[in-house]
Amino acid sequence: MYNMETKVTVSNKWRNSIKIKHLFEDDTTPELIVTICDSLIGQIKSIREKEKKGNLTQDSKDDIDDKLFEVLDHFEFLKNLAEGAIEGNESEQRIPEEEWDNYSFDGNFEQWFNDYLSELYDLGDERVDNTHNIREKFIWIE
Repeated sequence: MYNMETKVTVSNKWRNSIKIKHLFEDDTTPELIVTICDSLIGQIKSIREKEKKGNLTQDSKDDIDDKLFEVLDHFEFLKNLAEGAIEGNESEQRIPEEEWDNYSFDGNFEQWFNDYLSELYDLGDERVDNTHNIREKFIWIE
């Protein structure tokens, strides 16, 4: 009888990387949050586009795209909050301080950033399946 099971190889290689740690400073200011979020947003968008055309299985592709979209949305939202705290910033997307209560935001950028970064780390630690039957780690954050 023919065994139809497919052997999956587990790889310790990282499929993608994000570089942000070089941006960290001692003081967490709204300006720093905007800078880090801008960097993350650009890199996450790039990974999303790459993976849409990549060799992931359709199940992994769909799952990862949904999760990347959610993390991207969180960092864009945090950036908009931070822009609202920068005097003179008139960005269309900014959320002014007087509206923060609508989002249950107390002004603690560091806490919200750390929470969203934890989500990104959790996503990065996931393993994804590619069409060559290799299960890879998703994102290395450096």
